[in-house]
Amino acid sequence: MGKIAVIDCQISGISGDMLLSSLVDAGANKNRVTTAIFECQNFLRGCSISKVTFARKLVSGFKATQLALIYHDGTSVRRGSEIYTSLSRCCEHIGLSARAKVFALESMKKIIRAESRVHGERFNNVYLHEASSIDTFADLIGCAVALEDLDLFNSKIYSTRIAVGSGQFSFSHGPVPNPGNAIIEIFKGLPFSLLGTNIEEELTTPTGAALLVTLCNHGLDYYPAIRPEKVGYGAGHKCFKNVPNILRLLIGRSPISGDVTTNTVFIVETNIDDLSGEIIGNMIEQLDKAGALDISVVQALSKKNRPTFLVKIISDAKDLDNILEILFAESGTLGARVQEVSRVVIPRNIITTSMSINGRFFNIRVKIARDLRGVIINIKPEFEDIRNISRITGLPTKRILDLVRSETIQRFGEM
Repeated sequence: MGKIAVIDCQISGISGDMLLSSLVDAGANKNRVTTAIFECQNFLRGCSISKVTFARKLVSGFKATQLALIYHDGTSVRRGSEIYTSLSRCCEHIGLSARAKVFALESMKKIIRAESRVHGERFNNVYLHEASSIDTFADLIGCAVALEDLDLFNSKIYSTRIAVGSGQFSFSHGPVPNPGNAIIEIFKGLPFSLLGTNIEEELTTPTGAALLVTLCNHGLDYYPAIRPEKVGYGAGHKCFKNVPNILRLLIGRSPISGDVTTNTVFIVETNIDDLSGEIIGNMIEQLDKAGALDISVVQALSKKNRPTFLVKIISDAKDLDNILEILFAESGTLGARVQEVSRVVIPRNIITTSMSINGRFFNIRVKIARDLRGVIINIKPEFEDIRNISRITGLPTKRILDLVRSETIQRFGEM
């Protein structure tokens, strides 16, 4: 069973200090993190840190850990490239692993890129305001150290939906709607869901957003299968009425074998009762070209005993909008059911094998699937290759398929 973690930010969002505090609360070495944060002052000019503590406190009746960072910063604006260079030097100085250093630098890079897009400046020219201070620097270094200490860089980490609050907030350039422009730029095009709430505050900060998307591949609307082992609660510094300002981090083990891949897909379903087979066939071709992972059409009976077709499509997040657009346009259906689900995928690989058939050599792509013990359970030659060989040799496709399967089993193992 592999280690996994869930960053739960669906209530109070995420900030850099909240994530760092949750990691410490979950068991990261507090002294190592504190020492690393103190080193930050040596790499950002005009800064000094006088206090770094992680204190346990009650937040709306819940115990949590809160970072207290007291510092002096004589500069309110810095060029993003200057911070990036200083951060790189600090990572080297404190001896972060390559993976931890990449994490810290990529998080900083996402903040700078978001600000450059918002302000229309080149990456090397953009200036940072709120994100230029030593506390952002400390959040990035501290989280990198804590994640390394908890061995989470080798784990699968998921995010819940991300609370962003509502209303407006003010920053260096004036009032902006919540979520802020930088937040939108950081999440734009990525498989994470932002969640508005009735709290008129900035719940998710650019630093928290950048750390999250660098650490997690995607967000989930519900928890993955997990056997909890550790939990950490990181408290923010704002106080909300009737809502605990806490980020929850859950660390555990997946009950699914580490050799199995899990991902999130969307199932799209609709009923069609007024199309011919030719139109449905064309629709299937269009959906396949758009990236559908699987398409099924099943005959059924609907209300009033009308014959109907149940169309079921499996899509990943990046192709979902195109899939829906094609489905509505090609079928004329007025609605579709969309469900987000987890998919478990057993190990498989595609190999290209060379075979002699009727005295000629052909390269054939073959997908080989294995069970969790490594035993081959399915061999599937690429049908386009089989059909092409059949056309060239004049042999039936079934005969060629049997030859390829038999030869593959002899070369790579029995089923």
